[in-house]
Amino acid sequence: MLKRFAPLAALWCLASPVFAELKIAVLDVQRAVLQSQEAQAFVQQVQEQLGPDETKVRKLQADAQKLQERMQKDGAIMSETERRELAEQLEEMAVNYKYLLGKLQTAQKEKQQQLLTQMNPKLEQAVREVLSEERYDLVLQRQALVFAADSIDITEKVTARLDQLAD
Repeated sequence: MLKRFAPLAALWCLASPVFAELKIAVLDVQRAVLQSQEAQAFVQQVQEQLGPDETKVRKLQADAQKLQERMQKDGAIMSETERRELAEQLEEMAVNYKYLLGKLQTAQKEKQQQLLTQMNPKLEQAVREVLSEERYDLVLQRQALVFAADSIDITEKVTARLDQLAD
């Protein structure tokens, strides 16, 4: 039985020096971009632009919830006309809520795509520079791993390089 594994053992012994010299890094691309000064300024700008819409959505949701609570609480003592009017108001609020929420989510996705498009060339340059300086052989995406030691994470280095490129 040991004879069957002898070729594998020999192959492993020959390959182990190659693996010993392999320099591996881990990178969380999304975190590197979002922690950069440029991205944080962009996010702040987007929040200022979309803030009024977010406020409208939250207010409409709160108003609809109050109306629904009123229907549950006082529905038994309301006339049929009052219940129907409240139900119509509630339905109208639900339609408006769905519309405003969809509009807000679409705007957020567009802004997110705009940020990625804007940052992608800088991100590629920052990653290339860090990899060249540190001479990494292999870089793995952080999200694809079950575990990686913090000592091989280059996310902060890439973020720092992004900030340098923005200056």
